[in-house]
Amino acid sequence: MKRKYIKLKTNKNSEKEKSKRVKTFNYGFAILKSILAFLVVAAHNFESKSTNNKIILFIIKHRKFQVPSFFILSFYFMHNNLLSLNPKVISHRLMRLLIPYIGWSLIIWKINYYWNKKFHTDFPDSFEYLKLGLLWGNRVISIFWFLWNLIVITILFTIIIFIFRKHSLFILQIILVLCYSVQYSGYYNKNNILRKYSDLSKGTFPCLFEDIPFAVTGFTFAHYKIFDKLQKNKIKTFILSVLFYNFFDDYNIFREINVVLYPGVKYNPRAICVVFIFSLFPSDKIKNENIGKFIRIITNYTGPVYYLHTPLRQYLSFYNDDIKNGTFRGLFITYFIIYALSFFGMIIFGKTPFKYLFC
Repeated sequence: MKRKYIKLKTNKNSEKEKSKRVKTFNYGFAILKSILAFLVVAAHNFESKSTNNKIILFIIKHRKFQVPSFFILSFYFMHNNLLSLNPKVISHRLMRLLIPYIGWSLIIWKINYYWNKKFHTDFPDSFEYLKLGLLWGNRVISIFWFLWNLIVITILFTIIIFIFRKHSLFILQIILVLCYSVQYSGYYNKNNILRKYSDLSKGTFPCLFEDIPFAVTGFTFAHYKIFDKLQKNKIKTFILSVLFYNFFDDYNIFREINVVLYPGVKYNPRAICVVFIFSLFPSDKIKNENIGKFIRIITNYTGPVYYLHTPLRQYLSFYNDDIKNGTFRGLFITYFIIYALSFFGMIIFGKTPFKYLFC
């Protein structure tokens, strides 16, 4: 029996569609994405800081579920769009990723050039850096490896769905197993396949094999409507998710491997537990329009928080000791400036494709 793929309707009645989106807006996942973005900035802010502060130690200890959770959410929300195989929908998704990827790479590369002239620094500003940055995503802006992975995995999933159609989920599950197999390759002789290619891409290529399983997980959850099913047993889901998260955090039941950032099986279960917890947020209980609007506004700029916090911190550290020394005050200054930049960027470019630089 031939599987029917979802056809997305065009937006003929913008007000009606907007009202529908507001009613179905998932506040739990929006809040989670903002928390993940904040924790990424905080972890980078505090990572080189020697401290006994319990909050900082907690952030550093629990930083590893952030990127896996983000990939799970991204491909959970992409499920229907990818299955539609609608060229306009998929190209729109890719444009949302490519515009900040190329745009901020060019902008930061040019700023680096003038910054180096003024302060005699050595930030990446050569054409070779730009070329490698666009090729691998991490030369000009170090954390753009994750955006590179989002783009590549989106293209990979689209190709697999186009070729295999009703068998695409099965093929993706096979790829998940293969990715873990490659990660664990050479475990005993310390000759891991991915490490051979790590220097070429500065870690981006090996990270692809780490992130694909998270993406497949999110896609699978959407396919089987897992989060809808969890709503029937909210209390049980919450308790088990908390217990399992702490179990995977405290007990290393999987073999430790050292590939790049999030290797091995253990990070996926922890991220799943976090996503499960936030899936229980009662979005349907947000009746006050102002409260809902406020949450949507403050959770709308997670992209720029990821994109800009590392280059912004390197520039601002010349003028602000709190940012330079990685203090809490420096963390909030960085966060506030990114939000302000994104807010005014949306006001100026909100009706053009350049808005994707700021949302």
